[in-house]
Amino acid sequence: MALTRPGAILRALLLLGTFHGAVAAAQIGVELRPGREAAITGLGLALHGTSWWRHDRNKGKPLPAIALDQVPALDRVSTRQWSLPAHRSSNVLFGVATAASLATAIISQDGERPMVPVVLVLESGLLVSGLTNTVKELARRPRPYLYNPEVPTSAYHPGEDAVSFWSGHTANMAAITFSTAAIVQRSGASQGMRTATWIGAAATPALMGYLRVRAGRHFPTDVLTGYLVGAAVGLLVPYIHRPKATR
Repeated sequence: MALTRPGAILRALLLLGTFHGAVAAAQIGVELRPGREAAITGLGLALHGTSWWRHDRNKGKPLPAIALDQVPALDRVSTRQWSLPAHRSSNVLFGVATAASLATAIISQDGERPMVPVVLVLESGLLVSGLTNTVKELARRPRPYLYNPEVPTSAYHPGEDAVSFWSGHTANMAAITFSTAAIVQRSGASQGMRTATWIGAAATPALMGYLRVRAGRHFPTDVLTGYLVGAAVGLLVPYIHRPKATR
């Protein structure tokens, strides 16, 4: 189950990089401390563990009622959407944007301890993906394609059909891009680079949300919530890593 979600990539990368340069202050004015990084990583893994446990308990449960009249008016547009190209494009966008975000965070340091911003970006993704997967299993909201009679039943995926709320792709993307923008903002990067990074941070998860709705995988409220949660986590993680001298 978890390996089909973007959070699996983030967990693997974070476990490789979290303790590289265990106590470090970077040019951007953020620092890593072993105890804090262990706590953040532990929380993220605990959230993922909770989501796996809930997923296991949800196995075999019938889907919640599929009743169009119970779908809010704002969300009904999704029940008429279905696009495999949009779904595939969202996965490609996730990989490309994640790589671009990590590269931007590293470049902004001008060679100064590049793993510091990488760890912060990955921590943001780990936390939000764990929180997202847990909420998905608790909410058990059916995906929009289940309401669309034009979607073949062969496209259904048991265990994944009732995890619409909120959008993991959008939340993870927002966490990664906004944490990158916050890191670049505190770096010695030019004003042009800072502005471009903020624009990209805002636009990329918005595009992701559109693709997920177009694919019939999420409702508008799923992607809006995912965007806000991801952005909040993405801004919070760099903020709590400020050196004591700047607080």
